Amino acid sequence: MKQLKTIGLGGTFDRLHEGHRLFLDTAAHYGQSIHIGLITSGYLNQKRKTLHHKIESYDTRRKNVENYFFHRKTPITISDISNIDMDRNLASDASLSALVVSQETILGAIAINKLRKEQNKEKLTIIVVPRVIRDDGSLISSSKLRKED
Repeated sequence: MKQLKTIGLGGTFDRLHEGHRLFLDTAAHYGQSIHIGLITSGYLNQKRKTLHHKIESYDTRRKNVENYFFHRKTPITISDISNIDMDRNLASDASLSALVVSQETILGAIAINKLRKEQNKEKLTIIVVPRVIRDDGSLISSSKLRKED
Protein backbone atom coordinates (compact mmCIF):
# COMPACT_ATOMS: atom_id res chain seq x y z
CA MET A 1 0.00 0.00 0.00
CA LYS A 2 1.33 3.46 -0.86
CA GLN A 3 1.79 6.05 1.84
CA LEU A 4 -1.37 8.06 2.46
CA LYS A 5 -1.52 11.77 3.24
CA THR A 6 -3.35 11.94 6.59
CA ILE A 7 -4.35 8.98 8.74
CA GLY A 8 -7.05 9.36 11.39
CA LEU A 9 -7.35 7.26 14.51
CA GLY A 10 -8.75 7.61 17.96
CA GLY A 11 -8.80 6.12 21.40
CA THR A 12 -8.31 6.49 25.10
CA PHE A 13 -4.69 5.25 25.10
CA ASP A 14 -4.82 4.35 28.78
CA ARG A 15 -1.61 2.66 29.94
CA LEU A 16 0.09 2.92 26.55
CA HIS A 17 0.75 -0.76 25.82
CA GLU A 18 1.93 -2.98 22.95
CA GLY A 19 -1.49 -2.93 21.30
CA HIS A 20 -1.49 0.87 21.29
CA ARG A 21 2.08 0.95 20.00
CA LEU A 22 1.14 -1.36 17.11
CA PHE A 23 -1.86 0.89 16.39
CA LEU A 24 0.29 4.05 16.37
CA ASP A 25 3.14 2.39 14.46
CA THR A 26 0.71 1.23 11.77
CA ALA A 27 -0.59 4.77 11.33
CA ALA A 28 2.99 6.11 11.15
CA HIS A 29 3.91 3.47 8.59
CA TYR A 30 1.07 4.31 6.21
CA GLY A 31 0.61 8.02 6.83
CA GLN A 32 2.56 11.15 6.01
CA SER A 33 0.81 12.70 9.02
CA ILE A 34 -1.50 11.43 11.75
CA HIS A 35 -4.58 13.01 13.29
CA ILE A 36 -5.36 11.45 16.66
CA GLY A 37 -8.67 11.90 18.43
CA LEU A 38 -7.93 11.49 22.14
CA ILE A 39 -10.87 10.64 24.37
CA THR A 40 -11.33 13.16 27.19
CA SER A 41 -12.51 12.57 30.74
CA GLY A 42 -15.87 14.13 29.78
CA TYR A 43 -16.39 11.49 27.09
CA LEU A 44 -15.40 8.76 29.54
CA ASN A 45 -18.06 10.02 31.96
CA GLN A 46 -20.66 9.44 29.21
CA LYS A 47 -19.34 6.06 28.09
CA ARG A 48 -18.21 4.06 31.10
CA LYS A 49 -15.30 1.71 30.58
CA THR A 50 -14.22 -1.11 32.85
CA LEU A 51 -12.73 0.36 36.04
CA HIS A 52 -13.12 3.84 34.54
CA HIS A 53 -12.01 5.43 37.82
CA LYS A 54 -8.55 3.90 37.29
CA ILE A 55 -8.04 5.38 33.81
CA GLU A 56 -5.00 7.63 33.67
CA SER A 57 -5.65 11.37 33.52
CA TYR A 58 -6.16 12.99 30.14
CA ASP A 59 -2.90 14.93 30.54
CA THR A 60 -0.94 11.73 31.26
CA ARG A 61 -2.45 9.91 28.30
CA ARG A 62 -1.81 12.84 25.95
CA LYS A 63 1.79 13.23 27.14
CA ASN A 64 2.40 9.49 26.64
CA VAL A 65 1.17 9.65 23.03
CA GLU A 66 3.20 12.81 22.34
CA ASN A 67 6.32 11.23 23.87
CA TYR A 68 5.84 8.11 21.75
CA PHE A 69 6.12 10.25 18.62
CA PHE A 70 8.79 12.62 19.95
CA HIS A 71 11.70 11.22 17.89
CA ARG A 72 9.70 10.23 14.84
CA LYS A 73 9.47 12.08 11.56
CA THR A 74 5.71 11.56 11.24
CA PRO A 75 3.93 14.72 12.43
CA ILE A 76 0.89 14.27 14.66
CA THR A 77 -2.08 16.42 15.58
CA ILE A 78 -4.13 15.57 18.66
CA SER A 79 -7.75 16.66 19.00
CA ASP A 80 -9.82 16.35 22.16
CA ILE A 81 -12.81 14.08 21.70
CA SER A 82 -15.37 14.84 24.39
CA ASN A 83 -18.41 13.09 22.87
CA ILE A 84 -19.39 10.61 20.17
CA ASP A 85 -20.47 13.36 17.75
CA MET A 86 -17.00 14.92 17.84
CA ASP A 87 -15.56 11.50 17.09
CA ARG A 88 -17.76 11.19 14.00
CA ASN A 89 -17.03 14.78 12.92
CA LEU A 90 -13.29 14.22 13.11
CA ALA A 91 -13.58 11.07 11.04
CA SER A 92 -15.65 12.84 8.40
CA ASP A 93 -12.91 15.48 8.02
CA ALA A 94 -12.19 15.96 4.30
CA SER A 95 -8.42 16.08 4.92
CA LEU A 96 -8.30 12.43 6.01
CA SER A 97 -7.22 9.69 3.61
CA ALA A 98 -7.62 6.68 5.87
CA LEU A 99 -8.61 5.41 9.30
CA VAL A 100 -6.62 3.00 11.41
CA VAL A 101 -8.99 0.92 13.51
CA SER A 102 -9.00 -2.15 15.72
CA GLN A 103 -11.14 -5.20 15.10
CA GLU A 104 -13.44 -3.87 17.82
CA THR A 105 -13.97 -0.53 16.04
CA ILE A 106 -14.18 -1.54 12.39
CA LEU A 107 -17.98 -1.20 12.36
CA GLY A 108 -17.57 2.45 13.35
CA ALA A 109 -15.23 2.99 10.39
CA ILE A 110 -17.74 1.38 8.04
CA ALA A 111 -20.45 3.69 9.41
CA ILE A 112 -18.16 6.69 8.87
CA ASN A 113 -17.62 5.70 5.23
CA LYS A 114 -21.39 5.39 4.80
CA LEU A 115 -21.80 8.90 6.25
CA ARG A 116 -19.03 10.21 3.99
CA LYS A 117 -20.80 8.74 0.96
CA GLU A 118 -24.00 10.57 1.96
CA GLN A 119 -21.94 13.78 2.23
CA ASN A 120 -20.35 13.16 -1.19
CA LYS A 121 -16.91 12.82 0.40
CA GLU A 122 -14.31 10.34 -0.70
CA LYS A 123 -14.39 6.98 1.03
CA LEU A 124 -11.57 6.44 3.54
CA THR A 125 -9.18 3.54 3.30
CA ILE A 126 -9.70 1.41 6.40
CA ILE A 127 -6.61 -0.22 7.90
CA VAL A 128 -7.41 -2.84 10.54
CA VAL A 129 -4.76 -3.53 13.17
CA PRO A 130 -4.69 -7.08 14.56
CA ARG A 131 -5.07 -7.82 18.24
CA VAL A 132 -1.94 -8.24 20.32
CA ILE A 133 -1.61 -11.43 22.36
CA ARG A 134 0.20 -11.47 25.70
CA ASP A 135 2.68 -14.16 26.70
CA ASP A 136 -0.08 -15.98 28.61
CA GLY A 137 -2.19 -16.21 25.43
CA SER A 138 -4.73 -13.55 26.45
CA LEU A 139 -5.47 -10.37 24.53
CA ILE A 140 -3.71 -7.27 25.78
CA SER A 141 -6.08 -4.50 26.79
CA SER A 142 -6.13 -1.44 28.99
CA SER A 143 -9.08 -2.91 30.89
CA LYS A 144 -7.04 -5.98 31.84
CA LEU A 145 -4.10 -3.78 32.85
CA ARG A 146 -6.41 -1.69 35.06
CA LYS A 147 -7.65 -4.88 36.73
CA GLU A 148 -4.06 -5.92 37.41
CA ASP A 149 -3.17 -2.62 39.13
